[in-house]
Amino acid sequence: MTQLSDLAPAQRRAIDLVKEVAAEKDCRPYLVGGPVRDLLLGRGSIDVDLTLEDGSSTLARALAKRTNGRVRSFPQFLTYKVTAEGFPEIDIATARKERYRHPGALPAVSAGKLKDDLIRRDFSINAIAFDLLSESLHDPTEGARDLEQRLIRVLHEKSFIDDPTRIFRAIRLAARLGFTLEEQTEKLMADAIASGSLATVSKERAWRELFLAMHEEDAPRILRELNDRGVLDVVLGRHASLPEMQTLEAMQRAAESNEDLDREVLYTGALLRGDASPIDLEGSGFSQKRARRIVQIANELPRIAESLNSAKTSSERFRLYDAMSPEARCVLAAEHPEEVAQLERYDDFRKFQLPLRGNDLEVPGGPHVAKALERTREAVFTGEIAAEDARTFARDLAKRYLEERS
Repeated sequence: MTQLSDLAPAQRRAIDLVKEVAAEKDCRPYLVGGPVRDLLLGRGSIDVDLTLEDGSSTLARALAKRTNGRVRSFPQFLTYKVTAEGFPEIDIATARKERYRHPGALPAVSAGKLKDDLIRRDFSINAIAFDLLSESLHDPTEGARDLEQRLIRVLHEKSFIDDPTRIFRAIRLAARLGFTLEEQTEKLMADAIASGSLATVSKERAWRELFLAMHEEDAPRILRELNDRGVLDVVLGRHASLPEMQTLEAMQRAAESNEDLDREVLYTGALLRGDASPIDLEGSGFSQKRARRIVQIANELPRIAESLNSAKTSSERFRLYDAMSPEARCVLAAEHPEEVAQLERYDDFRKFQLPLRGNDLEVPGGPHVAKALERTREAVFTGEIAAEDARTFARDLAKRYLEERS
């Protein structure tokens, strides 16, 4: 177990301040859930998630005052969030009891005791509390034992029925930690999926869980397992046509090396590859622009790949690349490794600049000038003309384009 003194500086500073203020205000804060799990696993950086049976509002406001920070309250969830410069976010909650009005619904919460709060949680390894003042553990569901055995275990038989999003979380957490599902948990999950429990969850919540999977370090393996278990059907409205694992891994490497790539567009498009049938993105929250990029990956890449096979010049190939989103080019490279060298050359072309401006051409301004300069840039890059001939070439083109407009 990592000691509190061994935490990363920001987390250690926050914990020390919490302990000091809690002692002044006669509060008893507990670290709960993921942070305790990570402490027990020896991780040096944790989230600061606290639960108190009494005094959560008092502690939150006192911390905000001491740090010259800000406190936000979420009364429907009995929680507070404290933010301050130089400190990580500090989440503070009142210990809660939960009641599910019907399967798949968000729970109704009410104030409770620490044990109530722990036994309502998703898995035993997330149901451990650490008393910050006494530095003692509260582990009513034997989560520490499951951590030692590297198991994911739900806390009651209806866990996946009450909240089917736990199916996503169990698979995600097992992959992240390198754990396996406990035998009974495995059976309960399979039964819940077979019974159609996922259909009781709103599309918005299901998409949110899928997006979280896409941002995991081991997203390819998680997506494959979600698909193999039939979990993705309820989100996508059809069975996913999952690419080969090596293709998914190539996409993951590209996303890790280029943070501008939209992982949600990238993976959603890849999951929906297929027969050009209409794509249902209800509940996903995708904008029209992002949805168009998904459709391009899902339905248009085969046609684009065929056109690239027929391209005879770099100019033709570059124009096809221009019409593709960065995410579509990423999938193309993952599925067609032979295309990578050409895509790298295209990237070089996009960065290539000519020391030539519209005023250098001595022709009337207008869109014909921009068109001529772009065509000249391409001609110099591909070696069609020498760099020293660029000005003459561009001027003649601009004049010709202007005449064609007249």
